[in-house]
Amino acid sequence: MKRILITLILIAWSSACIGGDNLGTREVLLDNLAVEVVRLTYPAGTESGMHTHEHPNRVAYVVSGGALEMIPGDPEQPRQRLEVTDGQAIYLPATTHNVRNVGQTEVVLIETEIK
Repeated sequence: MKRILITLILIAWSSACIGGDNLGTREVLLDNLAVEVVRLTYPAGTESGMHTHEHPNRVAYVVSGGALEMIPGDPEQPRQRLEVTDGQAIYLPATTHNVRNVGQTEVVLIETEIK
């Protein structure tokens, strides 16, 4: 429960810092003691807001692909551009980052994080 509260505070803080007009949507599909599954929808030009993934085992399934830029929380680290395609599955290590849709299409991901 403490982790959920910390996560919610970080999300709210990130939203307040960035502003809510440019954020994609995050819909929790399943959340229990073992796993969290969320649908992430990023219309063109939107972003996630800076956030932290605490659990090391995370996979995303690409429902609708496009171009994403991964912006690390550490400004010393380089940004990474990902071209994701419909039906692709990708492994993403635990990190602090912001995800920005830098393409022209809406990107939809189903992300599963093992706790």
